[in-house]
Amino acid sequence: MDGLAINMTINEIIEENEELQIQYSKALNTIAVLEKKLQKLEREKEELKRENEKLRRQRDILLRGMHIALQISSKEKQDLI
Repeated sequence: MDGLAINMTINEIIEENEELQIQYSKALNTIAVLEKKLQKLEREKEELKRENEKLRRQRDILLRGMHIALQISSKEKQDLI
C-alpha cells in the first residue's frame, strides 16, 4: 500500500469519526430533551392523581348527600301515609 492510499484511509477514518461524534452529540441532546419532557409528564401525572383524588372525595360526599336526601324523602312520604 502506498502512502497516498494510507492517507486516504486515515482521512476517511477521521471523517467518519467526526460524523459519528456529531451523531453522538445529537443523540445526547435528544436524550436530554426527552428526559425533560418525561419529568414534565411525571409532574403532570402527579397533579392529575391529586386532582382525581380530590374529585373522588367530592363524588363520595355528593353520593352520601344524595343517599341521605333519599332517606329523608322516603321517611317524609311514609309519615304522610
